[in-house]
Amino acid sequence: MQHIRIDPAEAMELDTIDLKRTLALTAAGMDARFVRAGTTLATAIDTIDRIITSIEEVTGALDESVAGIAVTSLKDVALQLDGLPQVQADRDADMARIGTASRVLRDHVMDMRQALRVLHIYGMNIKIAASGETAFVGFVNDMGQRLAAGEEHLEGFLAKLKELSGSVGSVQQAGRLLAAEARKILPAVPQRLTRDAGALHSHLGDVASMARQVATIARTVQGRVATMLGALQVGDSTRQRLEHVVSALQLLDSAPHDLTDPADQAEVNGVVHHLLAALLETSANDFDRDAALLLESLNALQPDTASLLDLIDDDAGGNGRPFLIQIEEAVGEVAVITVQLQEADQRSASMLDLITDTVRELTGRLEQLQRVQFNVQDIATNTRLLCRRHGELGKAVSVVASEVDIYAHSLGNAMRGIGQPINELAEVNTTLMIKRGDAGDRDMGTKLAQALVVIREGCQRTDLAVREGGDDARQLMELLTIAGDEIGAELKLGATMRQAAAVLASTPTVDAPGDPAMAALGDLLPRITALYTMAQERDVHAACVPACFAVVGTAAAAVEDDDDDDGLF
Repeated sequence: MQHIRIDPAEAMELDTIDLKRTLALTAAGMDARFVRAGTTLATAIDTIDRIITSIEEVTGALDESVAGIAVTSLKDVALQLDGLPQVQADRDADMARIGTASRVLRDHVMDMRQALRVLHIYGMNIKIAASGETAFVGFVNDMGQRLAAGEEHLEGFLAKLKELSGSVGSVQQAGRLLAAEARKILPAVPQRLTRDAGALHSHLGDVASMARQVATIARTVQGRVATMLGALQVGDSTRQRLEHVVSALQLLDSAPHDLTDPADQAEVNGVVHHLLAALLETSANDFDRDAALLLESLNALQPDTASLLDLIDDDAGGNGRPFLIQIEEAVGEVAVITVQLQEADQRSASMLDLITDTVRELTGRLEQLQRVQFNVQDIATNTRLLCRRHGELGKAVSVVASEVDIYAHSLGNAMRGIGQPINELAEVNTTLMIKRGDAGDRDMGTKLAQALVVIREGCQRTDLAVREGGDDARQLMELLTIAGDEIGAELKLGATMRQAAAVLASTPTVDAPGDPAMAALGDLLPRITALYTMAQERDVHAACVPACFAVVGTAAAAVEDDDDDDGLF
């Protein structure tokens, strides 16, 4: 920063060109100087944001409403682990029922397929025995179409049964894996879970309380720093005031008035210089006051930041974190069985939809097959009736038609056998749905997975908040110190403006300028007034110029607010 160093005795000899240059350079550098402090404070706010974010994550991970549920879940899981072998035995029994029903269904379907194939053969035999008689051929063709439709339904039957059998095998495989893992952890792990869950519950309150205290202090500091960041506009307002003084000096130097008498020019210079000196003096006073308050506010944050660091450091010894890790390790021993349990539950759940779909489809196809069977029997009956009209030819065809009727009845018997295993599937499905509904909130896989998430987040968030929170708190203290040093260094700017004001105030003035000077001022002062952006500048102007030139400034001040008066202190 460039400062003016003037001996008051030499002030009269100073060239206003040097003064304008110095003030212009000071104004030009004003933004850069205060931007540094602003950047430092903005970084401090970001640092506090990190602290608050970490602490909020700890609070969220260990809050009673979340972690308390995890504690309850761990206790429930411990109880359910003991009952897992019985649950799996029941599931195996249900899968066995489904497997048995599927095999019975498949046997009946194969019988039906064989009956349809024999009926196809007898249809060809009828054509042969009828020697191509049109009436008989029509019956046979009609029967062939019915049989083809029946075979299509049987293929659908077999495909659905194959899918169902594969799903049963998948559930049984998942059950075997689950049982193997259960044998590894029972009964030791459930006992540890019960013990550790109780200890965890007593620990949650301490950690959550610490996190809330840190967050409260951090938010207080953040709010005050944000207020100070806004108050740094004192630099911008001071820069504007300096620029207005420089512009006024330029207007004075380039004023288009004709003053032939140096005395008249001296009178104009005296009025304007004293006005600008008053503007600089007021600006210096405001700057000193606001910058000092900023510095005082920064220093006032030291107790809060020290308390913030103390709270975090108090927990830095690992108070609770090894305990949380111990619980995570205990729960981690059940992690594999959790995966297996979830897999078994998912496969069992998919069985519900599959069985429902299978029963619905098989029932529909069975109805279609029954129609095929009835149609074939009708065709056999009609064929025998037709045989009476064709003498010897009819007798030969009648023999084959009787066989068709026998196999049509055989097809019906096979279809009636299908009904019972389909009903068995429906009953097993109902049983599975009831069991799954009863499991609901007591589902061990879901509860254990949720508890694992809470415990892991508790370990990670607490460790992160303590490890990095201390570093952030120390960085925050350093940043606030740097900002204070930067703002403190700028306090010299007030002295610079006062020295410039002293230079301008040293210009002689008169109480009553002559007419030529008044005419020149009538042109110049309104142009200077137009430079102002702050009400205080207009007030100073009104107080320092001849009364006839103060009207405009006073009126403007009455209707316009001071945009740069931040009012934050």
